[in-house]
Amino acid sequence: MDDHYRKKTLAILVGGGPAPGINGVIRSVTIEAINSGLTVYGILEGFEHLSRGDSTHFRELKIEDVSRIHFTGGSILYTSRVNPAKSKEMLDATLKSLTQLSVDYLITIGGDDTATSAYKIDRLAKGQIQVAHVPKTIDNDLPLPGNMPTFGYQTARDFGFRIVQSLMLDAATTRRWYYVVSMGRKAGHLALGIGKAAGATLTIIGEEFRNTIISFETVCDILEAR
Repeated sequence: MDDHYRKKTLAILVGGGPAPGINGVIRSVTIEAINSGLTVYGILEGFEHLSRGDSTHFRELKIEDVSRIHFTGGSILYTSRVNPAKSKEMLDATLKSLTQLSVDYLITIGGDDTATSAYKIDRLAKGQIQVAHVPKTIDNDLPLPGNMPTFGYQTARDFGFRIVQSLMLDAATTRRWYYVVSMGRKAGHLALGIGKAAGATLTIIGEEFRNTIISFETVCDILEAR
């Protein structure tokens, strides 16, 4: 069939760790793409198989497959931390696999590594495949327009708040202190959000010690003194 008349194909894949909201993104992209006349492929396990030149791990997505998945956590397409940007061979194999699937548009959902891979695939494809990346991190450490939070952050903060709220009740009942550690790498948004929502006695975030290396003992002293 002449490529001009071929039905266009959009592929979706997920990279990195899990975060609330992934299935919601998959759902929205799939429905919008199908309503726009596209075929939608869900690539299974991120770049795991594509980067080895294997284009067989995918499933075609229909509206009935995704219409209610936003109520569930995780990712119906699974995920992988394989990063094809680490080598030219893996990038070439990934582009070859996507070409074998006749992919015209690629949507990647992930963090820094996935974004880098998407960027390099876009450069390598030279217009053959249009690539868009959806940033995914509960750390909320990306400067998005309008101070928009990254998806998953609000849900993670809410879950964290409930956990800390329960621990505070236990602390008052048992006359004990509880120390809670949240994710965030070098960013304290999630910890601060949870602490503020729960009314925690003290929240320590990394931004308070910029360009300063402190020991774990110092952190313990701060908590104990409080």
